[in-house]
Parts: sequence; C-alpha cells; structure tokens
Amino acid sequence: MAYQFITMQTEERILTISLNRPPTNPLSSGFGQELFQAFSEAGQMDDITVVVITSAQEKAFIAGADIKEMAAMNQAESEAFSKLLQDANNLLAGMKKVVIAAINGHALGGGCELALACDYRFMVAGKALIGLPEAGLGIVPGAGGTQRLPRLIGVAKARDILLWGKVMGPEEALAIGLIDRVIEPEAFMDEVMKFAAKLASGAGKALGYIKVAVNEGIELPLEQALAVERRYGLENLQTHDAKEGLTAFAEKRKPVFLSK
Repeated sequence: MAYQFITMQTEERILTISLNRPPTNPLSSGFGQELFQAFSEAGQMDDITVVVITSAQEKAFIAGADIKEMAAMNQAESEAFSKLLQDANNLLAGMKKVVIAAINGHALGGGCELALACDYRFMVAGKALIGLPEAGLGIVPGAGGTQRLPRLIGVAKARDILLWGKVMGPEEALAIGLIDRVIEPEAFMDEVMKFAAKLASGAGKALGYIKVAVNEGIELPLEQALAVERRYGLENLQTHDAKEGLTAFAEKRKPVFLSK
C-alpha cells in the first residue's frame, strides 16, 4: 500500500515506521487509517522481529489529534474515530513482534496513547513532553489512555495524570515508569537501533509468543493465564528457532536463529 503520511523501511529483522504529517503529526481520520494499515502490514511480516516507530518531524512524535477535525465531528464520527485509533493501537499490543516507540519529540494525547501500546518507550532528552492533556480541553482520552496508563504505572499515578491533564518531561516520565529510557538527542536513533538490533538477533518467534502471552494472560485468572502460556509455548516448540536453540544448547554452540 502507498502511504501519504508514513514511510516503512526494513533492515535485517527490524522494521522502522516513520510518521510524517507536518508539522506535528496530528492524528486525523486519514492518518489513523494509515496507521491501522501500516500496523496490520507490519504484523504480517514474517521476517521482522522488531518494529521501531518514530517521527520524521523534528519536534513532535505525535502532538495529539487534529483538533479542527475533531471539533467538526458529529457523535457517530467521533465514535468511529476513537474506535479506529483504539484498533490501530491494539494491533501494536497484539502483534507477535517487539514494538519500540522512539519518542523523538512531543507525545501528547493520541501520541502518548500510541506509545502506551508499544512494548518499550525510549524518549529523547530535552524539552519534549509526554502526557494526556485531554481533561484540560474538556474531553476524555479516546485511544486507550484511560485503560493502558493505569495498567502501566498504577491507578493512583495514572488517575492524577488523567484528571489534571498532566504532561511532563522525560526525566519525570522515567521516574514514574511511563517511559523506559531517556537518551541524549545526538545519540538517540543510534541507541534505539542498537537496542533493536540486539533484540532482533535473538529468537524472534519466542519473543513474540512471550509478549502476547503476557499481554493476554495479565487480564485473566491465573489458571486461564497458565493455559495461555502452555498454548503459546507449544506453538513455539514447532518453530525453527525453538528446535535450533535446544539443539545448540545440547551441542554447546551458539544458536543461529531464523525466526521461522
């Protein structure tokens, strides 16, 4: 598919998705459709282990929704827009690949919500802000923020951010567990890609199964969650990587993973 606001580039087993809707990647219906399609396409790439999402814009990862478009929506259009963004973010959380948000600028509202759906959040040091300011606009986060943020940092901290429409810099976000790492601007993408490459050199299928087992099982009672673990564990045993890993261990050599 040809994209207007997105570019996709593969290197080894890493897919980089770059967002480019000037000036700040505002989320519109059209942009949301492209995100959904791009994430769907990424999930079907068998030769990809790690997905990195970043921005081509200098100062913004995603600085929120397209407010003018939102203000003109009727109730049905608003519901469809919210569902579209939720569905796109669900694809990130559900794909059997490790997803890294490389937050190289402001990640506000829908940008923060997209990052919350990723497995890792790395943020550039400096003046960029992250958070959910919707309450200050008299609206409710609609792309997963009220649900994913409490699951990530706890109900009390999340409620405070949501009710006050709070945004924060990278150091505060790191301290409360909203992001995983702060990286200086001059080294940002190099460090992100080094981390991605290290992950991608491992057993991609096992990483994917581990991720979805955690994400699916965390909401279930323990016995049902353990059944999820068994199911994915057995599926993974049929892959090349599992057979190669066990054989290599027995033969006292380094495994050669192919993610098949």
